[in-house]
Amino acid sequence: MTSKSDFTTEEWELILEAPPSAGMIVVTAQRGGSFRETIAMAKVSGSAMEAKQLGLLRDSDVVVFNAYELLYVAKKIALSLAESGYRPPMMARTIPVAGDVGTATFQASLANLAEGYFASPHDVAIATRIADTLCGGKIERGSQVDEEWLLQLERKHFVELAKTEKTQARIAHTMTTGKPLRN
Repeated sequence: MTSKSDFTTEEWELILEAPPSAGMIVVTAQRGGSFRETIAMAKVSGSAMEAKQLGLLRDSDVVVFNAYELLYVAKKIALSLAESGYRPPMMARTIPVAGDVGTATFQASLANLAEGYFASPHDVAIATRIADTLCGGKIERGSQVDEEWLLQLERKHFVELAKTEKTQARIAHTMTTGKPLRN
């Protein structure tokens, strides 16, 4: 499994400061195995602490355990950012993506998960769409795309998945029980 210790201090700082889509470089790298596995197996966290362990949250992300304090803490953080003169970073003009080669890497891992019965056919369908989105679609490896390109790709896949019966069943089940459905 990949962990913070697998990267140099400079690499780790770069990862933390990069836009989320730049994480695709880590995901498709040899050392990106655990995050790739999290996506491919549609793992979900049961808590914020578990989300940090899965790499879905940063160590620096604030966790509020009491739901009644959430708004208060969020307001305090927002005010402190404003007082310190914080400005959001400018968006990257272009983002290098892994393209069709990255998608193929994901699909190879997904095929193994499906053959080992670790992922259902619908898990594979979802993960394939996520991989296609993260990799920038059916384009050449190393291509430069903008954020709008990735957002349109994500929207397209989300809408197509939302139309399927199995996705609708998953959404309904999660909304009703608060637990994921593996169909």
